[in-house]
Amino acid sequence: MKLQNYLPTGRIWDNALSVLNARKRLGYFPKVRQPRTFNEHILAQKWTFRGDLNLARRITEKAQVKEWLAEMEMQPLVVPTIGVFNSVEEIEAFQFEGEVIAKSTHGSGEAIIRTAEAGVAFTPEDLQTFREWLQEDYYQRSREPNYKGIPKRIIVEPLLRDETGNPPKDFKFFCADGEPFAIQVDHGRYTEHTRQLYSTDWQLMDFSMCYPRKPEAMSPPAQLTEALETARKLSNGFGFVRVDFYFMPEGLKLGEMTFFPGNGAEKFQPEHGDQQLGEVIQLLPRV
Repeated sequence: MKLQNYLPTGRIWDNALSVLNARKRLGYFPKVRQPRTFNEHILAQKWTFRGDLNLARRITEKAQVKEWLAEMEMQPLVVPTIGVFNSVEEIEAFQFEGEVIAKSTHGSGEAIIRTAEAGVAFTPEDLQTFREWLQEDYYQRSREPNYKGIPKRIIVEPLLRDETGNPPKDFKFFCADGEPFAIQVDHGRYTEHTRQLYSTDWQLMDFSMCYPRKPEAMSPPAQLTEALETARKLSNGFGFVRVDFYFMPEGLKLGEMTFFPGNGAEKFQPEHGDQQLGEVIQLLPRV
């Protein structure tokens, strides 16, 4: 069990723990009052969240964000839902078909992919994992304010596959004040995970975050212009948010929107990328 699960919550504790976590992982003491690096900008948003925090919580919850997209008249972005479950017993009673992916609506980074047989998709071990997910308070663990108080549920969706028959690549658009400034592409997420960072005019950057950098540049995706414009619309009104898309043959699908990627403590490879990407944010017009 993580130490932060036993410590008090609240703005002072949350920010102090976040800065100490970043210091441990990054190797430098972040200056959140005068942010210069990428990670410092992410941490600064914990001190002063820029935007509607209640809306951010709704967007963070993986089922409620689909309702919000429909209200925004952006229904084509919605990934279909097989079911949203409040308990493991509800999952056990459900009849599944085909390939499915399960996630917690209130957590981050967790996913189980299975193929249903005779209506059953998940093993007893999976069900125990779901019980653990339903007991976890991700806000307590991460101290990310957008996770505070959101409902604890399990969402199951059909597994998406692209035109190659593989799970689609993640295209993640970093946006500040409604303007995209960098694009993260993840390759082989469920096999051999590598990562690339591109500028919005699709120039491959010479650094990566967390995972090894894939050196071969991709061709610009056909949906890039549409994705940039859609990211602008979805991120409008927030100081920082990462908008994640799947580029599918039938069109864009929203993966999720993330306000604190890596919890403001994600190491760059090489380390100069942290400073360099922070400088890109500094040059953006502020609102």
